[in-house]
Amino acid sequence: MAQLFRGRTDSNNAKSQLERELQLLEAQVKRASPGYETQFLNRAGNLCVDAGEPARALGYFGRAIDVYLESGRFSAAEVLCKKVLQIAPDAVRARCTLAWLSIGKGYRGGQGPGREIAEYVRGAKQAGKEPFAVKQLVMMAEAAPSADLRELLAEHLLELGEDAEADRLFGMVFAERNGIRPPPPEDEGKLWANLLRAALMGPQELKEKPVRATDEESDHYLPALRKDD
Repeated sequence: MAQLFRGRTDSNNAKSQLERELQLLEAQVKRASPGYETQFLNRAGNLCVDAGEPARALGYFGRAIDVYLESGRFSAAEVLCKKVLQIAPDAVRARCTLAWLSIGKGYRGGQGPGREIAEYVRGAKQAGKEPFAVKQLVMMAEAAPSADLRELLAEHLLELGEDAEADRLFGMVFAERNGIRPPPPEDEGKLWANLLRAALMGPQELKEKPVRATDEESDHYLPALRKDD
């Protein structure tokens, strides 16, 4: 009986210690200069993992990913997204962010984004989040720098049951390849700005967004962002 009591006491002490450390880290987050909050958020996430609270850790890591994106540290965001997937392989938002980042990397001559997009679609289907995935894929197509990528995205839209948008994209690709219409101008700054806006969208904002952006939304974007290697 005494041993059981000691075990409960040790567990309560560990939880109290975790809460104190997390409170201190939150205070440091509030005092940190913009963009430097990530070191404290990452530390808090690691503490939660070590304490056996992975769901709580994901909240801290998600906040850190947002800061990395907002400050243009896309490679750091990519690394942390992969860490999140090691903890929670069904984390759909992390897969979505990786898909967007792979599109940007593909623009700069890296490997194509096909695998990351396919994994995002598969994860969204497993989680029952097809409507959100449709909207993200349409935004990806609006930002896509190549006809091949738009065609790939159209195929995934068919897979998700969004025939109308898939047909529209197939029609655009056909017209471009046959000289009926010119391809959209390549604009790396617009691509990375669209990436940032889409990756930071919360579920409610994405839910309220129409499937396709208006012309005004499509034409508006932020200045080019700094991209780390």
